[in-house]
Amino acid sequence: MRPLLFVLALLALPGCGHAAGPSRSTPPRAAGEMRTLLAELIAVDTSNPPGNEAAAAQVAARWLREAGIESQLAEPVPGRAHLIARLKGSGRARPVLVLAHLDTVPARREEWASDPWTLTERDGFLYGRGVQDNKGMVAASVLALRRLKREGTKLSRDVVLVLSADEEVGSNAGIGWLLEHHPELREAELALNEGGLTELSEDRARVRFVSLQAAERVSRNVVLKATGPGGHSSVPPAAPNPMVRLAAAVARVGALTFPTRLTPVTRLNVEGRVKVTGGELGQALQRLAATPDAPPQEAVDTIARLEPALAAVLRTTCVPTVFNAGTRPNVIPATAEATINCRLLPDEDIQAVRARLVAAVDDPDIQVQLDMKPPDSPASPVGDNAMFRATRSAAARVWPGAPVFPRMSTGTTESTALRRAGIHAYGIDLFALTPDDARTAHAPNERIPVASLQPGAEFVYQLLSELAK
Repeated sequence: MRPLLFVLALLALPGCGHAAGPSRSTPPRAAGEMRTLLAELIAVDTSNPPGNEAAAAQVAARWLREAGIESQLAEPVPGRAHLIARLKGSGRARPVLVLAHLDTVPARREEWASDPWTLTERDGFLYGRGVQDNKGMVAASVLALRRLKREGTKLSRDVVLVLSADEEVGSNAGIGWLLEHHPELREAELALNEGGLTELSEDRARVRFVSLQAAERVSRNVVLKATGPGGHSSVPPAAPNPMVRLAAAVARVGALTFPTRLTPVTRLNVEGRVKVTGGELGQALQRLAATPDAPPQEAVDTIARLEPALAAVLRTTCVPTVFNAGTRPNVIPATAEATINCRLLPDEDIQAVRARLVAAVDDPDIQVQLDMKPPDSPASPVGDNAMFRATRSAAARVWPGAPVFPRMSTGTTESTALRRAGIHAYGIDLFALTPDDARTAHAPNERIPVASLQPGAEFVYQLLSELAK
């Protein structure tokens, strides 16, 4: 296709024609750069474990170096690398971090319709492991720094790019290690990370809303442990063996429901979604917004049925995930253990959570092991602050008319560690996705719409420009 025709075709894609105002239009080569860099990053298998983030960091470092931006690699262990790059500002404001992780969850080739480590276009989608989570953010962030450098943008604050390792497993090589060994990163006032939601309508005609992650639930594992004498299966004891007792306790915990409670973030999220949601879900949200201090159970049940991810952040949840017992078919186990993964609201009372679990277990001979430190993942401010102003401005340029409001994410991101370090962290989803698209993250055939690629890159650039102007 000839260059002019290519540009016209790009502008015809949903969301692309109004990506920016006339004074800050997207460079014609930007779409090609985004796709090329993303393809290079996808081609590096950074499945965690083992990670191999250093190889992907080298790709990003080369693209930065070509634009005159130096970077450094910090390696907790060989092959596991974080990349740090900095554009200097005037210092009138404290730095802003832009964070994206280089590692991905594993992929099995036989479960995919195409090679997971080759960026593949098919039927209007781009497929590849990490295209959503989180190499798209990596590519867009690198290109945003290159563009800020190329255009000579006057910055009021430093813009610090951190491409992190070990986010998916989060052991000793992750963001905690980086903050400990590079304490200068703690000087940042704001951070931009993953965890938001930019929802595309089912017909893919418009962006319904842009939701900025300002809080997340805290993950805590609970271990239930039952013990007994064990023995030969041909001579069962009179009392239930540890496996039977534990299975009954796990079933009771699985049926446990914590109270619905709207935090300041989820209250604003519900109020924002009411304005853009119709049908049965919209009616349930209206009832919830009308009485947030006494959430009607019927409305909560409707939300749980129609949008489980939204219902999940309205309460603390505890879900059985792992069961370990027994060694052989003819041996009664002497020990049985189960793991319960709890996701606590940021301000949850850990003592009250444990008390409810113990009551549900209802067996004094089963140990309930839980980290009893209070949750420490404070929500970032959600008032009329620099981040929300910048997000509204950037969204208006890329997706005119799409409202912006905060959200609490169901899962955990590196923003938890940043918030503990005193940095106000916020999560975005740079790509406009339908709920079906979003569910492919971590799954086989992870994808984004082709039409969402360049608007997403433009959104990151516009947002960083606004934050640092």
